[in-house]
Amino acid sequence: MNSFLAELRRRNVFRVAAAYLVVGWVLLQVVSLIADPLGLPGWTDTFFIVLLGVGFPIALLLAWAFEMTPEGMKLTVAVPADDSIAGQTGRKLDYAIVAGLVVLVGVIVWQQLASPQAATGPELAARAEAGEGASVAVLPFADMSPDSDQAYFADGISEEILNVLVRIPDLQVAGRTSSFAYRGQDQDLRAIGSALNVSHVLEGSVRRSGTRLRITAQLIRSEDGFHLWSETYDRELTDIFDIQDEIAGAVADELATSLGLETGAISVARTSDLAAYESFLHARQLFRERGQANLELAAAMLTETLARDPEYGPSWTLLAGVYLVMPYYRENNNEPAPELRVRWNALAVETARRAIAINPADAQAHAFLGSALAENWNWIEGLDMLDRAVALAPHDPDVLDTAAQILGKVGYGTEALALSEHAVALDPQGAIFRNTLGNLLAMQGRFDESDAQFRASIDIDPSLRFPYANLMWSHARAGDIAGTQSALTTMLDRGHPARVDEDLIDRFIAARSLADVQLLATESRGFIRILYALLASDTEYYFSRTPVEDTGERPSNWANFSPFWRTFSGEIFSNPRWKSWVRRGGLMDLWRARGFPPQCRPLGADDFECVLPQTEVD
Repeated sequence: MNSFLAELRRRNVFRVAAAYLVVGWVLLQVVSLIADPLGLPGWTDTFFIVLLGVGFPIALLLAWAFEMTPEGMKLTVAVPADDSIAGQTGRKLDYAIVAGLVVLVGVIVWQQLASPQAATGPELAARAEAGEGASVAVLPFADMSPDSDQAYFADGISEEILNVLVRIPDLQVAGRTSSFAYRGQDQDLRAIGSALNVSHVLEGSVRRSGTRLRITAQLIRSEDGFHLWSETYDRELTDIFDIQDEIAGAVADELATSLGLETGAISVARTSDLAAYESFLHARQLFRERGQANLELAAAMLTETLARDPEYGPSWTLLAGVYLVMPYYRENNNEPAPELRVRWNALAVETARRAIAINPADAQAHAFLGSALAENWNWIEGLDMLDRAVALAPHDPDVLDTAAQILGKVGYGTEALALSEHAVALDPQGAIFRNTLGNLLAMQGRFDESDAQFRASIDIDPSLRFPYANLMWSHARAGDIAGTQSALTTMLDRGHPARVDEDLIDRFIAARSLADVQLLATESRGFIRILYALLASDTEYYFSRTPVEDTGERPSNWANFSPFWRTFSGEIFSNPRWKSWVRRGGLMDLWRARGFPPQCRPLGADDFECVLPQTEVD
């Protein structure tokens, strides 16, 4: 046995084995670094590992059977002992091994120095005292697929990871709209972290080829750009959900180590049907983009998805959202028929309830249900659902914004404003959130501040039509004719036509005085009549000559039922028609159940009064 080992050493078999392992390790590192930039398939790393594994015994066999001589490779048995240069070859192999080990040790030392160590107890206390919180932004993962056609899939993975992280208590997660605004931008991650006001940034890439996936992810500390954690996943498509959980779990663990975060158990709803999941991702992208055609296609795709997996709660939630916003995204001034609005509302209620039955902790489903019920004048249950949504997800800007829109409409302006400001703070690049905040500020008569929010909304998303119209209404409520005309002109220039009175618009924009607008109001079918009533601050005209007056049980138009705008210098609150309008809207029952708004109080059993809220501008 000793002679066999001695012969192995003489033939340099051990040295060849060591050199092979060191050089193989170096090659694997090189392949890992160049795989993504060169667009190599996701199985490249696996291929090289298998190749090196197969080559190892072959290399040992060749080292045993052959010897390098000045005349070239010869069988060892054919080389006389006096002619053997195995000793010289062995020394050369020793040099190669030492060089490889130096490289290996250097890389290990660099990784240790570059990776921040876990914070000690006193360091964590100092960070807490300094106000440093656990926060992260999930940037949209880059699509590295061969045909660059998997952006929706890469976005879906990023958003699913975000949805897992947002469920971790005490972890602040930057809003999706703001973090996704950096798609494709080659910016310093430290600058992005600073702009989003987060301590960490998660970025990555997705490469999909057939049924194979390569997903890379890395967590960077915003303060100095250090990589805290990185990983590459080469898996089958069927492992996608496990990969998402692994990435989110690894990020949570790293944040727990560095900031003392208690992560607990984190999970989200899953479907076992990959086709249903892909269809859901497509539909969610369409829902985000809005537009009549996109929403109709999203509804069709979600219906098909739910036929494949009827217990996949997120699809029910998303479908509820699609039906809820349908009426507001009709193209070519195409106002939906009243019965169609009723049908969509009923579908929104039905699908949201189904989502909640599957997952009672689904905050977004509660928010959609609350909004749909409120649109159907079911205030008490609607606001109860909104309150539950906010309790379930107090840091979800979509939930906060939905609740704020309804709460402001029914008198709870202070509460609504706080929720809206929090939504904007969480996701400052959310155009719709800025629009809601502008409306709530205008309700309080803070017109300069509201205008700034509407303009910010327009700058973020010029295609969103709501802030253009709201900017116009805000100037009208402030009695500013020129500002109203300018805002209306901008709205029309951006391709957002007025619903009615199209034949009078040019004359309104050219009007020189309030008297000119009054003459136009006599020809109006509603739009310019309302503008005139607001510009003139004429309460009686507002109720007698505009669509808010209705002899039925309820105001006829949900969109016009906004009784708490700070209009007519507060005189509207003492108008008997306004009080009748509020009663017919069902708010008295809501206030008695939930509590009266700060500016209103009950008078006896059947009456109430409201006063103009005091604001900083008074």
